[in-house]
Amino acid sequence: MRFRHLLILVFMCVCASACAQVGFGPVISGGMSSMKFLPPQDVIQYPNASVKAIASGKIGGIVDLPMNKHFYLQPGLVLSRKGAVRNFSYYLNNSFSETVEQTLYINYLEMPVNVLFKSGHQGRGRFVFGLGAVPAYIIGGRNKVKDHQVFNDTLTITSDNVKIVAGKTLSGFDIGVNITAGYELPTGLLFNAYYTTGAKDIGIGTEKDKNRVWGITIGYLFGKGRNANKDTENLIDKSTD
Repeated sequence: MRFRHLLILVFMCVCASACAQVGFGPVISGGMSSMKFLPPQDVIQYPNASVKAIASGKIGGIVDLPMNKHFYLQPGLVLSRKGAVRNFSYYLNNSFSETVEQTLYINYLEMPVNVLFKSGHQGRGRFVFGLGAVPAYIIGGRNKVKDHQVFNDTLTITSDNVKIVAGKTLSGFDIGVNITAGYELPTGLLFNAYYTTGAKDIGIGTEKDKNRVWGITIGYLFGKGRNANKDTENLIDKSTD
């Protein structure tokens, strides 16, 4: 009985030590979102198309899992807004032409997974570099359209503001490739710059769309033991001077 109790105690100590090195906490981001956009080509060729970026953002949480002293696995769960302002037009003949301005505000639920390299040692300021994947799914948003049509010298302007529906407005599932770099303070406060480019075409039919997002993230990592090695490492450094 005593041996079994000892094993249980050792197991609990190992688990507590592992969990103590795990960081977790909130993140919030602000930046800009754009799209690689090609209007539908199956009906008529659009001679003009342009895209302008809109403000974007994220809010959610991450978990910081150490694989060794320098490499970390960092999954997360965040709500994000992406989109763009898109203008496209075509000239059919002297009797008919059309110009469309479309503003997309797309809400996503994202589950990013990044592999990070952190310089230095735990408990000190560290530079961070990472690469990862960002799977996401549309959970809403707005599709604002303003349409100018000229037919036989008569101008007609129509406007619409409808909800974005996954699988109808755009393909619901998206996945992007993420690059990030930043700095993590000993206190757990972190700052990252990131760029995410869509790896999947989310357009419906012959329309082609890929998200592009860049911005700045601020976060904080909780977790006991984040600075556990600081005093020990200071002693080691002093002894070697």
